Amino acid sequence: KYTFANYYIGESNRMARAAGELIAQKPGDNPFNPMFLYGESGVGKTHLLHAIGIQIKENMPQKRVLYISANLFQVQYTNAVVHNTVNDFINFYQSIDVLLIDDIQELANKTQTQNTFFHIFNHLHQNRKQLVMTSDRPPISLTGMVPRLISRFKWGLTTELERPDYELRRNILINKIKRDGLSISEEVIDFIARNVTESVRDLEGIIVSLMAHSTIFNREITLDLAERILNSNIHLEKKQITIELIQETVCKYFDLDPKVLQMKCRKREIVQARQISMYLSKKLTDLSYSHIGNIIGRKDHATVLYACKTIGEQMDIDKKLRTSIEEIEQQLR
Repeated sequence: KYTFANYYIGESNRMARAAGELIAQKPGDNPFNPMFLYGESGVGKTHLLHAIGIQIKENMPQKRVLYISANLFQVQYTNAVVHNTVNDFINFYQSIDVLLIDDIQELANKTQTQNTFFHIFNHLHQNRKQLVMTSDRPPISLTGMVPRLISRFKWGLTTELERPDYELRRNILINKIKRDGLSISEEVIDFIARNVTESVRDLEGIIVSLMAHSTIFNREITLDLAERILNSNIHLEKKQITIELIQETVCKYFDLDPKVLQMKCRKREIVQARQISMYLSKKLTDLSYSHIGNIIGRKDHATVLYACKTIGEQMDIDKKLRTSIEEIEQQLR
């Protein structure tokens, strides 16, 4: 289940995915040793950890690859202490070629376990064995950890897995729907992608609920059904904020025809309205700069980035402009 093939790429995980693939090709012989992945629950850390391990075993069956949670590592160590087999425990872990350890923050305040892991870490790293760890926070924010261990966590690559953006959420939904053999309209997919924003697990849970209702009650998966299921699982926004809605609201505020934003016009009021639309689109949606630019005047990534920067700077010095944008934002919300 947890492979690179079904680990979909977006801006929120591009760096981590690329580094993971490189590690899978050359475990221990790469600049990313150790690799420290951090992020909130449900953003794909465990999936990526498994994908790395599975790919290494497929490419190099002789490699000893171990995935383990930090909690289970702690339990094993405690048992080893009780049964006086700590040396066997250490020898086992020092024989691993690729150690994938999940939720390393669970070792907090377990000083003896940390000290033992420190020696295992050193042995593996010195012998060019690969280490990949995950956590819910970056090394610098870990508490209850011995400093020398935190220092080693920062030796290689530390990268964050962020919440999936709109485009990634949509891609995940489409592929899961296809995998499960469901028939769901673009309207429903778009609605779910815009409203389920916390994690990949939430997205998958919604699809499972829709599939259950559809199968058990022999019902078509409609927008109404999706709304009811989402309402019972998450807090729905009262209004869906789209780029089109933002453009309409901005143009209405400045008494302009929305069509002018698509024209190649350099009039100051039109340029400013276009830039404000881009600024608010980036602030109030999960869409990328490229996607926003494509909808607003077919502009490129750099143009939208410049517009957001320009409006942000102007708001700091132009009180009237700031008030106008705040009023538009209030109308949108």
